[in-house]
Amino acid sequence: MRKFLTKIICFAAAVAVALGIFLISACGPDYSGKPLAGNTDGEVVSNGGFAVEKGDYIYFINGREAYTADNTFGKVVKGAIMRISKTDLKSRNYSNVDTVVPLVAYSGNAKTGLFIYGDYVYYTTPSTDKNSDGEIQNSHLTFRRTRLNGTDTSKNYFMQLADNAVDYRYVEVDGTVYIMYVATSEKLYENSYTNLHSYNTETGVDTLLAYNIDKYVFDNSDVTNPRVFYTMNVTDFEIGTSYSSDYNQVYTVTADETERNEYDFSDVEDFDADKDPLYINCGDLVLDGYGFIGDKNVSVTQFNGEGAKDVTRASYTYTLSSYENGYLYFTRYAHIISGNDSANALYSIADKDLISASWNSVTSQDGEAYNKYITDKETGSTKVYLYDASGKLEGALILASDGIQKANLVDGKIPDEVDNDTRFYITTDGQATLLFVEGNYIYYSLSGGDGYTVNRVDYSGEYKDYNGLAVTLNGNSEYQPVAILDVQSLNGWYLPEMFGNQILFISQTKYMTSYEYAMVCDLNTADGKMMTNAEIKALNEKYDGLIGDDGDIADVDESVYENLQNALKYAFYANESEYDYIYKLSEAYKDIKNYDYNHYWSEESFAKYDDFLKAKGDWEGYAETRTVNGKEVAANKRDYYYALLGKMTDGDIESYNDDLKGIFNISYPEEELSWFEGLSTGEKAGFIIGVVLGGLIVIAAAVLVPLLIIKRKKKKMPQYKKGIKVDTTDDRNIDVYADEDGESGNDNNE
Repeated sequence: MRKFLTKIICFAAAVAVALGIFLISACGPDYSGKPLAGNTDGEVVSNGGFAVEKGDYIYFINGREAYTADNTFGKVVKGAIMRISKTDLKSRNYSNVDTVVPLVAYSGNAKTGLFIYGDYVYYTTPSTDKNSDGEIQNSHLTFRRTRLNGTDTSKNYFMQLADNAVDYRYVEVDGTVYIMYVATSEKLYENSYTNLHSYNTETGVDTLLAYNIDKYVFDNSDVTNPRVFYTMNVTDFEIGTSYSSDYNQVYTVTADETERNEYDFSDVEDFDADKDPLYINCGDLVLDGYGFIGDKNVSVTQFNGEGAKDVTRASYTYTLSSYENGYLYFTRYAHIISGNDSANALYSIADKDLISASWNSVTSQDGEAYNKYITDKETGSTKVYLYDASGKLEGALILASDGIQKANLVDGKIPDEVDNDTRFYITTDGQATLLFVEGNYIYYSLSGGDGYTVNRVDYSGEYKDYNGLAVTLNGNSEYQPVAILDVQSLNGWYLPEMFGNQILFISQTKYMTSYEYAMVCDLNTADGKMMTNAEIKALNEKYDGLIGDDGDIADVDESVYENLQNALKYAFYANESEYDYIYKLSEAYKDIKNYDYNHYWSEESFAKYDDFLKAKGDWEGYAETRTVNGKEVAANKRDYYYALLGKMTDGDIESYNDDLKGIFNISYPEEELSWFEGLSTGEKAGFIIGVVLGGLIVIAAAVLVPLLIIKRKKKKMPQYKKGIKVDTTDDRNIDVYADEDGESGNDNNE
């Protein structure tokens, strides 16, 4: 027992020393990093998502980590920014990655993520600042950059916002990077409004581009576009009247604009710019909805465009739909007494027309020569606009409630109804959510999964390619929708992306829903071409034929191969390659629980399991292999179909494997634990601390008690006053044994 306590005390002392070192080393952040070798020059591809390409590398966020996680620089794995070379991606060396930014890359809105400009990657990460109470302000979002070789991470962030779900994007104008962002419910003066900002990362100047805006649209097709369109309501401050219910205006501005439009508020009663400037706008007016509203008297304000006082049309309220590929899409409502159906019309005008010197915000929009409008009675449906090689609008994919429709433009208009000629269904499998478009394929998700499912169809055909007869005659048609395995991407975060015919996604696949790491599904054929829908269908059949509810594993006869199904499923999902795992497991149950060696698996089951791992015998149909992370992986393992991209933490790797063993009931049996081993970690720590404290008390008692006793005895000893005379007469002849009569009591005295 003495040795046991000694060990505990020594261990506690070591922990205390280690903790002290940790506390000392954690006093200040260290943002240094060793430079990574490799070519980072080249065109940037796919800015703004969770993965972006430049030079020889693809930079990606290694899974979704919570903003509350430890964000100490250098300690982050999950959620860190990593890179993989395009060569390794093509070769499926998915684990051969470099950590570029060991911080948690995070954004609460997941609309925009990583941006690369020049030699830097720009991103957002939870704040590590502390408030006056010492609490980490990780709900705040900081904006930073790091050099592409992993060095020069900015210790001092560009800016910090309390809203970690802010809508933002990094854009570049003439070599300067700006952060454009929309601050909602921002109280700059007396009232809280939605405001549009631009932050110059070179000068550190934050410009208020527009104050109290209504709706806005960034470029949906190019997140690096520094232009934004937005609507503003109109108020005549001199007479104190708002026209927000009568009409509104559309403005546009770019990130580098700093000059405000000048307005005169000298006639506004009690105007105080320090309390409320009333109106701030750096943008250009492009669409002014001013006009007549029946008999209502509407004043022309200083905010209206040139010629507003001369218009004879109805007033318009604009609702912005989207801005993409050089077009602004919007609906407008005409405020007239009767006969109004313009609310059902979707308009589009080229941005180059809207910002041209000849454009007039009031009069130009009424000219047929400038208007490009689309009749559309389903303005609420999501649309994917289609363009020809020159960038001209030629049609749209309409994601309706029951499927995807394709509509070809006819005389510049989208047909109102399905006619199986100019507008027709290309899928009928339900409401689709757009993931991305690649080549002639639209990739989309359908409801029913744990995350975004991944499906695709070639949208380039005509009605005859999609009707029932064509599908019946050609079941492997590219125009027939196909699901891609059971791939599922995390819902509510960044959408999947494609690089080199490989889909990168944040996993919500089976048994990975709790981990949310990046994964990759390779759609390349053996000769490096994109798989056809027929080849994907064949891949699905192989996958389902093995692991599906009616697959070969499910067909294993449990009466002959007892408990084998679970062992095979574990081997599939864990990519198990150790032939002797279940042998060791049987030995463990034999040694620990005294079970018979064949308690769980018969000899026949062992043989079947070995055959499965070696893809032979009954499993030779899955002997085809792919090289993944330098190993040949057969089609009876998950990594053959899709695999982890990057790194999992050691703790998550262990947890994932423990989860699988628990799910499939092949965990090692627990040994009988001693009383100390049976304690939880917290209880062990408490016990050790208690022992240490008890030891200190014992030591203290051993030292202090004798001192107190000595001190007490000293107090009881006779105290002599200074000056007392002491008799020093020699008493060596005195017989101390004599009685009172002088007789000696010592028999040896003679």
